[in-house]
Amino acid sequence: MIISGGIYVGYQYGPNFNFYLVPPTPKRDAMLAFNKISSTGIYIANQAQKNRLKKIRNDISNQHTYKEIYPLLKQALAIKSGKHASLMTPSEVKKESSQFKAPTSSVKDNILYVHLPEFSGSSSQGEKYANTIYYKMTSKIYKGIIIDLSNNLGGDIGPMLAGISPVIPNGKLFEIVNAANNPTSVTFRGSVTNNMGTKIDLGNVKKVTGIPVAVILNRWTASSGELTALALENNPSVKTFGGESAGYTSINDTYIMYNGAQVNITTSKIKKNNGQILFNNKIKPDVQTNNPIVQANNWILNQN
Repeated sequence: MIISGGIYVGYQYGPNFNFYLVPPTPKRDAMLAFNKISSTGIYIANQAQKNRLKKIRNDISNQHTYKEIYPLLKQALAIKSGKHASLMTPSEVKKESSQFKAPTSSVKDNILYVHLPEFSGSSSQGEKYANTIYYKMTSKIYKGIIIDLSNNLGGDIGPMLAGISPVIPNGKLFEIVNAANNPTSVTFRGSVTNNMGTKIDLGNVKKVTGIPVAVILNRWTASSGELTALALENNPSVKTFGGESAGYTSINDTYIMYNGAQVNITTSKIKKNNGQILFNNKIKPDVQTNNPIVQANNWILNQN
């Protein structure tokens, strides 16, 4: 009886931990994903949406291939998670992970310019991403630093914050608030982000204080790119330039299906340290300008 009970528990709940006693059929794989969407999605469905979700569930039970099932899961995501949610097929996941982009930097007038691209990749790629810029930021003393988040579509925030950890104060960055209004603090210590993203530990991080830090935003700064900007707001020497961000200020949890598809479910809102709630709101820069790098550079020079 104990053995059979263990088998049932493993079969029923193992997929939540990427553990499968037997390979699931596409139908069961999709049903597990659907249940995850239904139980954790941030939006509370009204009666019409509940009826729609019931129909989607029934439709999934009548399908036999992933190609038929993916559109149904996307419909469920639209109801329970809204615009920030997404589903990536295994081929799309593979393509994205193969397109690793490291941060780039340059120095002019003793001002360090850093461009942080989006990141989605392995732990080793995350460490490479972070180290690429961390050592540049701590190699000398600059008049100021420009952190360009333009066109940063998001992804894994851990390597992003680790890379620029010298200018992010230790402590609480913000809170994430789920559908039941239960908050969880996202904290930062050294180079490690807790309760969000991959932990990248760069050891005894040298913090850089007392110099101006300009942050560049544009309409393609999204998701974790936007949350990186929010984390930088905790540095009193930061000022933002550019245009409004994309407006994906919410939290996605990723459920990985057996076949490798990634279901990104929007599960939480953001609560800033000043109490403001963000839920897919755009971030407005301190200085709205079409020439953000020039304006940021001039601002830094005028601080010295």
